Order: sequence, then C-alpha cells, then structure tokens
Amino acid sequence: EPRLNLRLARALLPAAHTIGVLVPTPAPAWLAPLRTEARRLEFALDEIPVTDDLSAARALRPRLSDLDAVLLPPDATVINEWSLKPLLLMTIRQGVPTFGGLTARYVDAGVLAAVVADEERLPAQIQTILADLTRGRAPAPVYPVAVRVAVNSTVARTLGIAAEAVDRARSLFPRP
Repeated sequence: EPRLNLRLARALLPAAHTIGVLVPTPAPAWLAPLRTEARRLEFALDEIPVTDDLSAARALRPRLSDLDAVLLPPDATVINEWSLKPLLLMTIRQGVPTFGGLTARYVDAGVLAAVVADEERLPAQIQTILADLTRGRAPAPVYPVAVRVAVNSTVARTLGIAAEAVDRARSLFPRP
C-alpha cells in the first residue's frame, strides 16, 4: 500500500518536502489516493512516468537531485530484480532515501524502509478471504491488513537517519 510508505517517509524524514514516485503508464488505481495522502502529509509528489523496468532508472536520473526521497511503486513490471539494483545504487550514491517495495527483500537489497506484509499475521486475513469465497462472494483485491515496518539499518546509518526516527517509524505499525 503506497500510502503507508508515505507515512513511513514522513516519520523517518520529518523535514522532507518532495517525494519522487515512479508511475507506470497508464496511471494505476493507487495513484489518486497517493496524491491525496501526499497532500495530507504536506509532501510535493513528483510523478515520474515510466513504461517498464528498463525506463525506470533512466527516468529517475535527471530528477533525483530535486528529490528528498523516492517511493517505489507496487508494480513488478517497473521495479523488479533487473531495475532495483541500478535504482538503489543511484539513489544511495546521491544520498536520497528510497521507500517501498513489494516485500522485505527490497529492504534487504538497499531500500531504506518499507511497510510490508506481516507474514505471521497474514493467515487471519487469508481466512477471511477464503470464507467469502466459500460463500460464493469474490472479494476485491486488497493490500495486506497485517503489516510491519522493515528498515535497513545499514542504509539508515549511511544516510544519517537518527535512531530516534527509526524508532518513531517502527511505532507507526506496531505488532501485537
């Protein structure tokens, strides 16, 4: 859920103003709610259109110096094993934190932080979906409700993110 990653960015980067987001074309359904959340959090959202994974780094490069952070889209056609490494090398070298990603493995790879599915609590949500299916109802696709914050401590130190900010970010989505 990209909006949760914006909240995470605000907690870790309280002075940040401009967040770049790679936006697949055509515009995805998550973009309008992301714009609303960006306004609520007082972020300027710099929407960077991309068509595929090959264009992601190329599109970001000329805009990077104007960004306080980058938000990765929840789209494997744009961000995947081929595009992630060059994006992360570029952003870390420029000192620009990156947020988001589909799983905690993105954080392991060098994303500063992401709100990811909490695999331990995911079965409860899956049971609800299965119950709907057995009643003949096809539920709409949803993001995981059970989430946790994943932070790459090495990247946080490299970028000079204070330990207090990391603690504040982790407290956004506490585990029961």
